[in-house]
Amino acid sequence: MPWDRNWWSGVFASLLLLTSVEAFAQQPGAQPEIVRLPEVLVTAPARLPEIPLSPAEVPANVQVITGEEIRRSGALTLQDFMQQLPGVHLNDEQGNSYQPDISFRGFSATSVTGVPQGISVFVDGVRVNEPAVEEINFDLLPLDDVERVELIRGPIAVFGRNTLAGSLNIITRRGGAEREIVPEVSGGSFGRQKYRVHLSGTEGPIDYYFAGSQFMEDGFRNETDSRLSHVFGKLGYREGGTDITLSYQYRNNNIRQAGSLPLSILQVDREQNFTAGDFFKPNLHQATLNAHQALGSGVSLALNGFVRSLDAEQFNVSLIGQNSRLFNDTLSGGGTLQLTHEGRFLGRKNLLTMGAEYARHEVDIRVFEEQNERSLRACIEEAIARGEDPAEECSRLSELESVLSDTQDTVGFFIQNTAELGRGLLLSGDSLTLTGALRYDYVRHDITDRSPEEPGKATGRATFDRFTPRAGFNYNLSDNYGIYLSYSEGFRAPAFLELTCADPAAPCVGIQAGVAPDTSFFNLRPVNATNYELGFRARPAPWLEGSLAIYRTDVRDDIFSVSPAGTITIFFQNIGDTRREGIELALRGVYERLEGYVNYAYTRATFESDIELASPRTPGVTEQVRKGDEIPLTPNHRLNAGLRYRLHEWVTLSLNLTYVGDQFFRGDDANTQPKLDDYIVVNAGIDVRWQRFAGFMKINNLLNNDYETFGTFAPNAKVPGNPIEPFLTPAPPINLIVGVSYRY
Repeated sequence: MPWDRNWWSGVFASLLLLTSVEAFAQQPGAQPEIVRLPEVLVTAPARLPEIPLSPAEVPANVQVITGEEIRRSGALTLQDFMQQLPGVHLNDEQGNSYQPDISFRGFSATSVTGVPQGISVFVDGVRVNEPAVEEINFDLLPLDDVERVELIRGPIAVFGRNTLAGSLNIITRRGGAEREIVPEVSGGSFGRQKYRVHLSGTEGPIDYYFAGSQFMEDGFRNETDSRLSHVFGKLGYREGGTDITLSYQYRNNNIRQAGSLPLSILQVDREQNFTAGDFFKPNLHQATLNAHQALGSGVSLALNGFVRSLDAEQFNVSLIGQNSRLFNDTLSGGGTLQLTHEGRFLGRKNLLTMGAEYARHEVDIRVFEEQNERSLRACIEEAIARGEDPAEECSRLSELESVLSDTQDTVGFFIQNTAELGRGLLLSGDSLTLTGALRYDYVRHDITDRSPEEPGKATGRATFDRFTPRAGFNYNLSDNYGIYLSYSEGFRAPAFLELTCADPAAPCVGIQAGVAPDTSFFNLRPVNATNYELGFRARPAPWLEGSLAIYRTDVRDDIFSVSPAGTITIFFQNIGDTRREGIELALRGVYERLEGYVNYAYTRATFESDIELASPRTPGVTEQVRKGDEIPLTPNHRLNAGLRYRLHEWVTLSLNLTYVGDQFFRGDDANTQPKLDDYIVVNAGIDVRWQRFAGFMKINNLLNNDYETFGTFAPNAKVPGNPIEPFLTPAPPINLIVGVSYRY
C-alpha cells in the first residue's frame, strides 16, 4: 500500500504518545481519585436515535458534543465549535461568519455550489443536505436549540447516500423537569448583537420548549452586514413506552457575502469587498414528527416524518459579465420507519435494527442575468460594432436565463445488527462484538427544462441506485481498552445542478448561482467510496482518555467542479479515482480544577488517476494532473489543544489553540503553485455561572494574526486585461463577544 513515510511517522508518534500517556496514568500518585471524565453514549449508529450505545460497541471514530458545551464556549456557529475536534477545519469562501465550510478526512460540507459534498447532516432524524447540490446551509441549523451533536466518521451504511466522510447527527432540545424562562443578550466586535429568549418545562406527560432569536452584525469587511431571525418550538409527550415529539423551525436570514480578494488588494486593505452586493436570503419552514413506541419483549418502533419548505434568493455581482440572480424554491417531505429489537441471540446480547425511508423533493430554480455598468457598456460597444441600435439591443436590464425543475424521489432500505460474539476469549474481562449493515439506495431525478431559449433541452430522467455494506469488529480488552476494525462503502448520486451542468461546452454561469442545461444526463456517474479503518480507545484512568483512528478511503468516479480560466463559470465531471488516508489522535483529561485536550490529524488526499483538467489560470489550456498530486484545500496537518481552568466554583477560564498546515489553492490540482500559508489561531474565554445568572466572554484571534483560510484563482476585473490572480479570503482580526443570560 502506498502509505508514505510521513504517514507512518504520524502513526508511530501517535501510538508512542498513547503508550506514554498510559504509563504516566499508572504512576503512583498521578491519579486524582475524585475527578473523572463523564461517560459518553452514542445514539446515531441507528438511522433514527434509539438505544444509546457505548463507543466501545461502535466500530467507528465517534465524537459527541453537548449543547451545553457549545453554549458555554460562546461559539458563534457550529463550525466555529467543531474546530476543536480532530481533523475538522474551516475554509471560508463566502466571507461571512455564518457560512464557512467544514472539512474532515478530505471531504466537505459547504453552502457553496460547485464544491463536491461528502458529509451528510441530520437534524432530529431529517436529512438537511439541500437537494439542489447536496449543500449544507449552516445558517439554517438550530444551533442555540441543540441538545447534542454526534460526529460519526467514515461511510455509515444506515445513513445512506453522501456519507463518504461521515455524518453529523444533531438532536434538538426538549423541555426539562423544571419550568424556566431564559432571556439572553450578547454583542461584540463588528457590530454583533444577539437577542434570544427560550421557555421550557414539563406538565405531566407533556414537555415543551419554545425559543426565538435575532442576530445582527455589520461584519469586519465592507458591506457585509447580516441579519438572522429564528423561531423554534418542540412539544413532547412521554407516557409508559410512548414517546412523541413534534417540532417546528422558522428561519429568515439576509446574509451579505464578501467573498475572496485578489492578492494585490488583500495586501493593501483586508477589509475590502471585491464584489460588494452579493447576498443570500433563505426563508425556511420545517415541521418534524418523531414517535417511539415500545412494543414489548425488547421490540420498539420508531417513526420520523417531516415537511420542509425553503425559498432562497442568491445574488452574485460580476465584474466580467452580467450579474446573476437565482431563485430556489424547494418543497420536501418524507419519512422513516425503523424497527428495533434488543435482546439475546444464542444467549448473547444482540441489537437488530431495520427500516425504510422515502423522501420527495420538488426543486424549482429560476436564474436571471442582470445588466451592470460593465456589461451594459460592453453590450453598447458590440451593438455599435455590428451596426445595430444599442437602445433596442441593450434595453433589457434583467433577462430570464434558465428555468429548471427537478422532482427527486429517494428510497432507502437498511438493516444493521450488532451481536456480542463472546466474552473472556483471550482475557478474563475481554469481549468481542460484530456489527454488520446493508443499505439499498435509489435516487430518481425527473428534470423539466422550461428555459426561454431552448425549452425542453434538458428535460429527462436520471436514476441511480446501489447497495452499500458495512462490517466491523470491536474487541475490548476490558472496560477501559478497546480496538475496532471496520470496512464500509459509501455512495453519492450526482445532484440536480451537477447533472444539468456537466457539459464543458456549456458551463454554468456564476460560482453560486448558475444553471446551464445539459442534454446528457448520463455524463456523470455516481461516486463510490470504500473505507478501511483501524482504531484504538483507551481510558487508562478515570480522569484520562485517548483514541486513535487510522483510515483509508478509496473513491471511484469522484465528481469535481472545473472552472475554465478567465471566467466565473464551472462545469462538473468525473475525474477517476481519488484517495483520502490519515490518522486522527485525541487525548482528553482532567486534573483537579484543570481540564485539557490535544487533538492531531494527518490527512493526505490525492488524485489516483492521471487526468487532464481545464486550468483556471491559463485560458484554453488544460492541466495535466498526475497520480499522487494532492487535492487542494486539504491541509496535511492539523493540531488543536485547549485548557479549561476552574478559577472559582462559578468562574472558568479557557484557552485554545488551532494550527492548520499549508494547503494548495483551489484550482491548483497539479500542485505547481505556492501553497496557502499555514496559520495558528489562539482564542481565550471566561465562563461565569452564579445561581441563576450566566455569562461569557470570548476573545477570538487573541494574537491578532493575519491569515487566510481559502484560496483560489480568478480574473481580477479591476485591472486592465483581467489578469488571473490568486484570490484569498481574509480571516477576521482580533474580536470580542460578550453575553449574559438569566434563568427565571
